[in-house]
Amino acid sequence: MRNGFDRRDLLKLTGGASAGLMFGGSASAEKLDLLGILGLRGDDQSRLSTKPLDLLKMLAAILDMETSATARGLPSSPLAWSSKPTQAMSSDGSIYQEAVPRLVALIDRSEGTDPVLADKAGALLAQVHATERQVPEALKEAEPELPDNKKVLKRAHDFASLKDEYAQLFATAQFRPEASDTLDWNSRMILQSRARYESVGNALQVPWYFIGAIHGLESSFNFRAHLHNGDFPLTARTRQVPAGRPLVWLPPADWESSAKDALRLLKFAGQTDWSLERTLYRLEAYNGFGYRKRGVPSPYLWCFSNHYETGKFVSDGRWNPAARSRQCGAATVLKSLVDRKEIRFG
Repeated sequence: MRNGFDRRDLLKLTGGASAGLMFGGSASAEKLDLLGILGLRGDDQSRLSTKPLDLLKMLAAILDMETSATARGLPSSPLAWSSKPTQAMSSDGSIYQEAVPRLVALIDRSEGTDPVLADKAGALLAQVHATERQVPEALKEAEPELPDNKKVLKRAHDFASLKDEYAQLFATAQFRPEASDTLDWNSRMILQSRARYESVGNALQVPWYFIGAIHGLESSFNFRAHLHNGDFPLTARTRQVPAGRPLVWLPPADWESSAKDALRLLKFAGQTDWSLERTLYRLEAYNGFGYRKRGVPSPYLWCFSNHYETGKFVSDGRWNPAARSRQCGAATVLKSLVDRKEIRFG
């Protein structure tokens, strides 16, 4: 029996073109049966109900690209499909966590050899990234204060008041066992691209690991998209907030030049204090203190650690106490790098 899963399997499960009818709305029983066959459950079923075929289209596109990469003799993928790839993509309710590594691997495989394929993977990665990305508060206009529902964390916004709290949270942070693979992947991606981060950071006095953490959160490690917000392609200026960046943008339109613009825009360039506490403060201040107003440690820092469970500002800016971030928090991945003895603070 084959261990892999190819397009024929997908067509077999979906019934080819007739799959669209099964997701059309009237055949609800058939739809649920198909979802069960595909291994989908929970919130992924509701996602497909509201956005028909999104997962299937994504899966088909990734399968096509991986097949093309193999047929062209590109380096083999470091990732293996399970016997039910859709189940792998939704085993913890997260399409994002499973699709992103596959797309990053596709870009790595085709970079410099097949730019067309790399661009296709980069474009899809930008779309997947957009499902999780929120506009950082530092890039938005001031918002009204939210009710003080809890007082778990300090509500102050100044560094002096929060410094000790950052040190205490970092010292007591523990990795969630169920997220160990995702955390390991994020750490490896940062280490793998250290040289590129250093080439940008050394010129601006910004630590390479800080740029790596931002790259994961703001563009899902997509080197074919802008660091500012994950917008694709690099040949055009950004469209989302912050839009129109870089202000002057002409070929060769490379990632490093765009990244330098993002770091200057965010006023990270030229800073001298990169202690642990100041680093975490910059990250939280950039993303926003809105989570503190809800009494929730920011997932931008602490996702996949014991300090964060649920609660998220969803795509339309509304607070959802049951929603959960799917991105690895910056503090969490930095602690992983400390534990690996790749970086040290103070």
